[in-house]
Amino acid sequence: RGIVSGIGILAMESVGRELGNKLPGAASLVEHLNRLILVCLRDGRSIRGWLRSFDQFANLVLENAVERVIVETTFGDVPLGIFIVRGENVMLVGQIDESREHLINGHLQQVSVEEIKRARSAQRADKDAINRRERLEWPILDDIL
Repeated sequence: RGIVSGIGILAMESVGRELGNKLPGAASLVEHLNRLILVCLRDGRSIRGWLRSFDQFANLVLENAVERVIVETTFGDVPLGIFIVRGENVMLVGQIDESREHLINGHLQQVSVEEIKRARSAQRADKDAINRRERLEWPILDDIL
């Protein structure tokens, strides 16, 4: 397996040289292999982890993955372990500059997993309450008109 995937990577790198180091589509992920990346998903989640593998559909395998949950001025990293992301859910992939990671502490406060889960639940409950009020107000406006 390792030899076959290694040959595939070498082939993609040679194609990249022919195209001026610009690989098309999912093949451009080869430069992020074995690096810490951030993946933004269609449902709004942000997953950080070490990119270990990918395919032509941008399906990703992340090792030591965590979901970075941000609520107002706090954040928490919920551990996920080895995480497989289906390519159709990927909106954005970017490499994380670990040397600048400490700068986040000036803007956000890190809290425990339990605290960030409680904060996220409270935030969702607030949004649900707002949505329920909006649904109740619309029929009243329709009756008046």
